[in-house]
Amino acid sequence: MLKEKAKPCSELSEKVLNEMCSDGYSAKSVEHHVRPIYNRLAGYCEEHFEGMYSVDAGKAFIQMIQRKKQSKEQTDLNRNSVERLDHALDGDFHWRPAKSKLKPYASSCYDAAVARYEAYLIQTGKTITNTRHHIHLIAGFLAYMESIGISSLPMIKAEHIHERFIAANDKAGFRKAVKMFFRYACRYGLIENDISHWIPSVPRHKPVPSVYTKDEVEKILGSIDRTTSLGKRNYCIILIAARLGIRSCDIAGLKLEDIRHGEGLIRVTQQKTGVPVEYPILDEIYAAMRDYLDNARPDSDLPYVFLTQPRPISSALSTQGIHAVVSGAIAWAGIDTSSRRHGAHALRSSLASHLLAEGKNYPEIQQVLGQTSPDAARHYIRVEAERLRECAMEVPVFPNELITYFRGRR
Repeated sequence: MLKEKAKPCSELSEKVLNEMCSDGYSAKSVEHHVRPIYNRLAGYCEEHFEGMYSVDAGKAFIQMIQRKKQSKEQTDLNRNSVERLDHALDGDFHWRPAKSKLKPYASSCYDAAVARYEAYLIQTGKTITNTRHHIHLIAGFLAYMESIGISSLPMIKAEHIHERFIAANDKAGFRKAVKMFFRYACRYGLIENDISHWIPSVPRHKPVPSVYTKDEVEKILGSIDRTTSLGKRNYCIILIAARLGIRSCDIAGLKLEDIRHGEGLIRVTQQKTGVPVEYPILDEIYAAMRDYLDNARPDSDLPYVFLTQPRPISSALSTQGIHAVVSGAIAWAGIDTSSRRHGAHALRSSLASHLLAEGKNYPEIQQVLGQTSPDAARHYIRVEAERLRECAMEVPVFPNELITYFRGRR
């Protein structure tokens, strides 16, 4: 019986946390929300159950914390965390709570077009959450078009769009979503003219890319336990992101046939740009790749290089899973991420910054990153303060005549 099982609480909860990272949960969710609960639970079990966790210990813990006033969100998080341990007792380390019902899209005569657009966005590599956000906005916009008598896409004119903008809340990205939709509609022949040009853009501040120093990158790599199958996989992923700057979606989509050991190359067709890029298999990447493929990769007929842990079978690691691997390793290394992003993209921008510090020029960095625009590399590069000081100009001496003039005006 599950009720009679008991395992050391700290050991069990640590394994659950590691598996959550492997399953694609964000490092922030794991480290800042779930881990504190398990720390409190471990202390509770030490005090009342000799450090052992069981279903009964979990129930007692929930009853104890229910005496405190908590929000519904925190209450649900506590319950889910305890239930996850209950399933782990029975060997299921990949249990997920049932998802709440998703809010339906606004319905209209455009439902078929909305469904096709949703499938298109997913194919481009957008996350399910991001896709649903876009589709909610587009479905609402098209339902409004139907309400004012516009029943087909070719009938929509610039003046109809601007009428809708009067009540639009652009904090939800309404304008950007509609511009994207009409560019798609024109590209695939749903409308004759691209009316996205009539939609005013909303300038957004582009934050300075997050950058980790070379020492921090080495600390991240050095903190990974490479004696385990999971560690071998994660080390290889992070090494590729740090040394080659490959995007997380392209790491997730990397196939065995893309690894050309005989040629010493990794060939990738970038999902974002569609441009094929060749990367050299550096010696350390070759060694890490061989270690993972020979000793850690689950047996599978899937063509993808990086797979999830078997549960009971493996699947391709998703883009979100790659992000979780990188962010989890950064958190595990004890590096402060309070003011920096902590996914594979941060390692990409870090590589660009390191190359700039080594004296590489923009075209060279653009080639390494696989960028198509000559100016795109500049977005990833944070010029260090010391290099900016080299460009500083001397403060000019203020002429005495002007000083006398301004003093005379007081």
